[in-house]
Amino acid sequence: MSKSNSTATTKKTGILPKRIVLELPSYDLPSGSRSEYARLDFCENTEGYPESYPKGMPDDWTSRYPEYPQLVSKIAALYGLRPENVILTNGSDEGIMVVCNTFIEPNQDAAVVSRPCFTVIPHSLKLAGAEVASVDVLPDLSFDLDGIESALKRVPKIAFFATPENPTGAQIPGDVIEGWCKNYPETLIVIDEAYSDFAGTTVLPLIEKFNNLLVLKTFSKAWALAGLRLGCVFGQPQMIEYLKIVTPVFSVNNAAVWTALRLIDRRDDVSTYVKQVNERKQRLVKALVERNFEVVDGAGNAILLSMGILAAKFCEFCKTEKVLVRNRSSQVFPSNEYDPMWGRVRVSIGTDEEQQRFLACLDKFQVSYGVIFDLDGTLVDTSASFDETVAQMVERYSGKPLAEGELKNLREEGGYNDDWVASLELLKRRGVTISMGEFSPEATKLYLSLAPKTERLLMAEEALKKLAARYPIFIVTGRTRGEYDPIWGERLNPLFKRIYCLDDVAGLGAKPSPDYINRNLKDFDLKFGIYIGNSVDDMQAAQAAGIDRIAINTSASENALSEAGAQMIIKDMSELEKVFQL
Repeated sequence: MSKSNSTATTKKTGILPKRIVLELPSYDLPSGSRSEYARLDFCENTEGYPESYPKGMPDDWTSRYPEYPQLVSKIAALYGLRPENVILTNGSDEGIMVVCNTFIEPNQDAAVVSRPCFTVIPHSLKLAGAEVASVDVLPDLSFDLDGIESALKRVPKIAFFATPENPTGAQIPGDVIEGWCKNYPETLIVIDEAYSDFAGTTVLPLIEKFNNLLVLKTFSKAWALAGLRLGCVFGQPQMIEYLKIVTPVFSVNNAAVWTALRLIDRRDDVSTYVKQVNERKQRLVKALVERNFEVVDGAGNAILLSMGILAAKFCEFCKTEKVLVRNRSSQVFPSNEYDPMWGRVRVSIGTDEEQQRFLACLDKFQVSYGVIFDLDGTLVDTSASFDETVAQMVERYSGKPLAEGELKNLREEGGYNDDWVASLELLKRRGVTISMGEFSPEATKLYLSLAPKTERLLMAEEALKKLAARYPIFIVTGRTRGEYDPIWGERLNPLFKRIYCLDDVAGLGAKPSPDYINRNLKDFDLKFGIYIGNSVDDMQAAQAAGIDRIAINTSASENALSEAGAQMIIKDMSELEKVFQL
């Protein structure tokens, strides 16, 4: 068949992979070289053991197939097992896929995993044809052992867990795993111990006791062979024989074999490295807590830093600073669906120099990111002060009370963020014309009589203090200084880096003009920012200034706010504690 005919046939038949392949995402691999960066994104050993790497290998190492018996025996002895308990794999990723393809009967068998977990585990189970049930972790990211127990009672073919887990760092106690092996003999319990060197735990001794247990290990992490791809699966001899039928032949190369044979003799060096990593991790956690961040300190060689809505932006910023960290947040903002990883960034433990580069990067990000608030209807409830003043003044001059929603509808048109401007427009539409010079003093006097008794903060002061401990926070308000200082100056000034009132700088336009937001950014050399407001004018001003936007719908509809540029809409200011993970 000619090439042209072959191409035509392919297009006609529409050759596609099996359905499940089209439904699953590919693994999120790095998009370019990482050699010039501080690599704190993939939980690697960034120091390595250069003395053990391939130098002086036999001349024929590239032309002959690898031989495994010596390495298998050495690995078995390392872990106190027999050679027949071990099979080598091309990293633990291949081991995961081989286990799934060996024991899952497509479209017949079920499997249980925890969520979140190492993505290769559910991915491989689904590719093998399993029906996968996920048991969500608890709010503190620990395993839901009761939930897993309930799932095991349904007798799945495989229950597959990493402990310590990636990305949470959570662990399943060894006695719990032993109980599962004993109580559910028809379920294959598979434990991935990729990070167990850092935790100092293992269930390998249970291999001799249970034929429904497989344990995976890798040389990619503590042993620093991520680039050479060496893993292994441990189990009883019959189970290993099953795996050999499915495992690709010669998938572990000569360079990996040669290096591992020499590296295993340096177990003490690996133990020293693990000890140093755990010590560096504690120093990193301490430094992050001192910077007022929430940290999840798991049992692996990484931590989870809670960045909230800024997770993706922070990871992008780190990359510009030649530091790589991993965004584990799956959504812009958590929906009603439970998502324990929202807002979290995984930071691997590197060298002291790499960790200092990371902390310097975080410090630079913190001072470069401004959190800017509107005041009225956002930080402060003005429904019984400014809104009431507008209502009384309009009725006083026109003789007609405001209709329900009339002020809100006007604000949604945009351009009426200033309440006195809005009042004059409402009067104009009633056929009443009055000058601002005549209206403003009377309205201000009425407002100042109402505000002290009626206005209240919509966000807890404690939450504002926590936010201010992380990032510089500001207010850009449409109030004049005379309307702000008597009511809120004494209470709010100490919490904020600066408050910008409408009459502070001559010549700057009121919102929806971005003038004051731009002035704020310039005054404090802010590279990024987010504006939190409640009006169409607020959103338009922030969008024009090129910063992020959160709206609270206290005085405008969600549709109006969204059309004006809001990227997120909240119903209550207390939600900001979740947004920023305070």
